Amino acid sequence: MSIKSSQSLVIIGNGMATGRFLDDLHKFAPGQYTVTVIGDEAFGSYNRIMLSSVLAGTATIDEIIQKPASWYEQNNVALHCNARVMAINKHTKTVDLNDGRQLSYDHLVIATGSRSSTIPAKNQGLDGVFSFRNIEDTQHIEQWCVGKKHALVVGGGLLGLEAAYGLSIKGIKVTLVHRNRWLMNRQLDEASGKMLKATLEAKNIHFELACEVSGFNQLDEQAGNTWVKGASLTNGVELDVDLVVIATGITPNSELGKAADLDVNRAITVNDYLLTSDEYISALGECCEHRGETFGLVEPIWAQSKILAQRLSVEHASSTSEVSHYDFKGFNNVPTPTKLKVSGVQIFSAGMVQETADCTAYHLIDASFAIYRKLIFKNNKLVGIVLFGDVSSGMYYFNLMQAQQVIAVEHAQTLLFGEDFYLSQQILLANSLDIATVLEA
Repeated sequence: MSIKSSQSLVIIGNGMATGRFLDDLHKFAPGQYTVTVIGDEAFGSYNRIMLSSVLAGTATIDEIIQKPASWYEQNNVALHCNARVMAINKHTKTVDLNDGRQLSYDHLVIATGSRSSTIPAKNQGLDGVFSFRNIEDTQHIEQWCVGKKHALVVGGGLLGLEAAYGLSIKGIKVTLVHRNRWLMNRQLDEASGKMLKATLEAKNIHFELACEVSGFNQLDEQAGNTWVKGASLTNGVELDVDLVVIATGITPNSELGKAADLDVNRAITVNDYLLTSDEYISALGECCEHRGETFGLVEPIWAQSKILAQRLSVEHASSTSEVSHYDFKGFNNVPTPTKLKVSGVQIFSAGMVQETADCTAYHLIDASFAIYRKLIFKNNKLVGIVLFGDVSSGMYYFNLMQAQQVIAVEHAQTLLFGEDFYLSQQILLANSLDIATVLEA
């Protein structure tokens, strides 16, 4: 493949992935491309992770904007806000916008991100039922919640918990519904999930676990009022609510790629260098799929951004996209720990969170300080980490797990007390062995 001298690079989507990619492109390929960004929101790239802070009133929209409109102008990036790409035309290398315009490209990057997943509940179209994914969602929730008394949040992952906490700060009674038996079940085991539940219950959040919403109820249906007034749960509970926030996970926005006849599974498939099945189109972030995996965490998407910027720089310089020409490694989704702060509580997990029959788990619980640690071993190697409250030794544990270091059974429980204590015991043990060796001699 060769890239024409016009070096026109069009990016569809203006989320966090695009914001990072623009920085990497400036670093690795400064001035090599004429860049156009098409975003369907009215804002520049912003930190979506901070939306819950906006909802809680502890941050403003301006404070979470990472690239204001002035940044694009100063960096010679053409920004089209409130614009949506309706079609990608591979054969003419153009994209059609919703306002009738058509833009041409030499290379196209699809970074359309994801959207909130739907739930199998009736009457989701009622007024007062919101997704929680972007600034507009947050603004609508803020406007609606004025004077409201009881909110229902659907989803016990990070986004749902943060939404629930943000609404409770406003003085609204909050009930959170989660389909699993404990909160954040992908990152926590049952014991730590229950500790998180207890912590949040102390902040006036009520929970209905191991159930789902079967439907939402309408206020004054005979009068044609379309406001939500309640919810029916699959466990038989009926809730009176006047606000609903759905935060149940994400679905990749891959429809544009599929309509353009790119290879798509759950998301747009890419190779190790983020190239799609079309030699002039790349995909990045939550809308792409690499070796059967999709992405929602920051770390792997940042790695993708760097590799894509490097690849485009090389292609511009050499007029080739042969992988053998690249002098840098392609993307490999290496294991990364989950490090989160949920409503003020620190959480760290990596590897397995639930032990199997062939594993041994060691636990440390300090209820008075709300501290929980679990280390899971298999064949004397650390394979799982769950930390709640005190996560100071998290990266040390993670590095041990990645190194596949053999840890003797008699030392495994000592490791629970943290890096400093474990290392001090190893030093004492080593010194004792040295003394014994001298005495024997």
